[in-house]
Amino acid sequence: MAFLDTPSGRPRPDVCSAAAAGLAGGSYLAAAPLLGGPVGMPGEAVRYLLPTVLLLAGAVGFVLRRRGRATGTTGAARRAAAVCVLAGAAPLLGSPMVFAGLLMAAAVLAGGSLGLYRAERSWHAVCFAGAAAAGGATVLLAGRPQVVCALGCGLAALLLVPAGLRSTAPEDDRGGHSAVSRHSTVSRWTVASVGAAVFGTLFAGQSLVVYRWELLGGAGARPFAWAALAAAVLTCLLAMTGGRPGAAGPRTALFAAGLTAAVAACAGAARAWQFTLALALVLTCGAAAVVGAERRGPHGSGHAAAGLLGGAAAMTAVVLSGRLLGGPDSLAAIAPAPAVAAAFALIRGNAGRTAATEPPGPNADPARTAGAADDVGTTGGLRADGPAEGSGSTGPAPLRVRGLGVRTVGAPPVRRLGLTVGAGEITYLTDTLPGRRAGAVLAVLGGLRRADAGSWWLRGHDVSRVAERGRWDLRMSAYVDPSDPGRAGALPHGHPAGSVTDAVAAAGAHMGPERAAVLTGGALAAFPFLAVKGTESCAVLGPDERCVLGLAQTLIAQPALLLLDLTGPGCGPLAADPAVTAVLRHVADRGTAVLVAAPAGQAVPVPRPLLLPASGSRRAALLGRNGKATP
Repeated sequence: MAFLDTPSGRPRPDVCSAAAAGLAGGSYLAAAPLLGGPVGMPGEAVRYLLPTVLLLAGAVGFVLRRRGRATGTTGAARRAAAVCVLAGAAPLLGSPMVFAGLLMAAAVLAGGSLGLYRAERSWHAVCFAGAAAAGGATVLLAGRPQVVCALGCGLAALLLVPAGLRSTAPEDDRGGHSAVSRHSTVSRWTVASVGAAVFGTLFAGQSLVVYRWELLGGAGARPFAWAALAAAVLTCLLAMTGGRPGAAGPRTALFAAGLTAAVAACAGAARAWQFTLALALVLTCGAAAVVGAERRGPHGSGHAAAGLLGGAAAMTAVVLSGRLLGGPDSLAAIAPAPAVAAAFALIRGNAGRTAATEPPGPNADPARTAGAADDVGTTGGLRADGPAEGSGSTGPAPLRVRGLGVRTVGAPPVRRLGLTVGAGEITYLTDTLPGRRAGAVLAVLGGLRRADAGSWWLRGHDVSRVAERGRWDLRMSAYVDPSDPGRAGALPHGHPAGSVTDAVAAAGAHMGPERAAVLTGGALAAFPFLAVKGTESCAVLGPDERCVLGLAQTLIAQPALLLLDLTGPGCGPLAADPAVTAVLRHVADRGTAVLVAAPAGQAVPVPRPLLLPASGSRRAALLGRNGKATP
């Protein structure tokens, strides 16, 4: 089981969070029908609290992610530990009001800890193993279900302590995988349908084992324990066998179809062992459908929120339809959802890839053609001759912005801005109002200030909380503001480079000495003034010289994204300077996405730049609802 360990042999923090989720969730799932007596409320009422908890946790997680307020892995682990403490103490106090109140508080905190979820087979395998252990404890301690919940949640809290105490790396600040993760091929609707099928089956299965086979007490938890254990084994086998690269969509649809068949098998099971096997297949196929394939989803909290919301909807449907359809018929109604959602996502994905590969017509608008493959609208960009070989431009767009909100002093706020800049594209963002609103947008995207709302991704990784220095160290983005004398070109604030020579050398510090020497020598040859002013301080450079210094550093470092703010004093004419435009083309030729902020009324070398609309107008409200910037 080497895939569960780090290179040093210690368990991965992701594995600890998976085991904690399995222990805490499995304890409540298996012991919920038995908790009525210890907490002083009917057993059915305890079960009906489960969809309420899922709905509240999923809704809070969705809102936090939508508004860009999600915390990193360390903060999520601390919240999850608090959730386990509250959930473990709730059934021990013997008061129904306290029990329900603590569970609601735990659900709210759980919404902020969804970033611990990982769409990986190893994560699901360990989670299922933890749930199997919780189910086994319920079988052994059926007379004391409150003790089972307390033990399971207490052990889960202990497992989360190391993750809550460790320092957060820059690339882990949003709970993602890494800065080079690619967008998952699994849509949120597919994840929601999978959550509906899995949680709906688990919820309806509690009624099946009681009313169909009269498995009461600890015997009722036995099918769930065996099913979770079998699912852990099957998921481990899938993790070891792997899969053929490039078949993400078809394999996801295949597992979704298997999930549909497994849910139908649960509804039609005639014996308890048949239900156990079918439930194991439900868990295995559900996890495999969310994982998809080799493209691991960078938006784990988004997938978790979608799955919880879908599960809460399915469990509520089972409750409301119980008197009309019954558990088996409710499962039969829920079963087709995963297959239909996955098939729709596969068809839509194939249509999108076909449209992206079709050559533009003779009368096509080049500005709209550059962004035709994205659903946000026009990128309004100037596409360079093409990214350099090996630049990685075949992956997701280096920059994707959704629903961005930015407030500026003395100017209307920017609301619900959406844009996409692909590899090798040069996009100009300008304004309809005087001021530096466009520059404020770039400052948010560069990590210099926080946004009011929205989310954005660099190389498929949500970096809303990664600081500017972390983005530069990871070569995710470079921010250049020629009007700021405190900046050494593209280097982040506070960098020790004082002279021009030090600033140029710092751009290649992450490379080997030979390659850094070659690139630095090429930059000095292309921009002779850098060598002439090598010993001078970067603070004495003019805006035009500081701009060229930042572009030279970008040519050396080759980040995924260049943010060039030309809205400052004396920087506007640089937007139309042919020399600056030529350097930007060279930067884009190496696969770097370029986003330039120009002041209002400044001429730019593209026919249709992106315009920030004046907030409050009817047109701006319409564009805001569509999540698009004015083309």
